[in-house]
Amino acid sequence: MLEVLKSLSDDQIALVGCAIALLLMGTIMSLSYYIGRGRMSSADAKVRKSVAFDSQTGRSPAPSPAVSRRDAA
Repeated sequence: MLEVLKSLSDDQIALVGCAIALLLMGTIMSLSYYIGRGRMSSADAKVRKSVAFDSQTGRSPAPSPAVSRRDAA
């Protein structure tokens, strides 16, 4: 194995190093995605169930305080 590394040129060593770095970072990114998705799915499920939009409930939205101040002026 050491003989193979000695026979490579500097450019080839750089390419091998970049390929290894890309594979390593891709693996870490993939693991991070699945670990984060698992943690977020339980918390998101609770939030999604409790959110009700005005169009779903049939109520008209309440005016915001900024709108009422602008109308009063």
